[in-house]
Amino acid sequence: MTLGDGHRDETQKEIADLALANARRTLRRRLLRKQLLGNDELFGEPAWDMLIDLFIHEGEAKPVSTSSLGIASGLGMSSALRLVQRLCEAELLVRTSDPADGRRNFIRLAPEVAHRLTAYFAAGEE
Repeated sequence: MTLGDGHRDETQKEIADLALANARRTLRRRLLRKQLLGNDELFGEPAWDMLIDLFIHEGEAKPVSTSSLGIASGLGMSSALRLVQRLCEAELLVRTSDPADGRRNFIRLAPEVAHRLTAYFAAGEE
């Protein structure tokens, strides 16, 4: 470890904390927009909602099951599962089995996507 390593780790944590706070703020604003205006069909962006939800949960070190992610999208479950599958096939998301329960899967952001979302949210609010 060199003298500068501690500062770099601290700076990376500050960036990650800022990105997480901005992502939370973005999600709150999106939910408020839906509540105020209604009509999810006109204002919904399920894939983006899923990515924001995953980003926040990963920032909080909380696993997200496939079904929970489907609920966060605002879609019906079968449509949400199809969207998750397409996002996995596009290598934006990674599906892993739950070692404690073989019937359940967890979904994570692909590492490159997580890195890009950190940069996006660290740059400011949506």
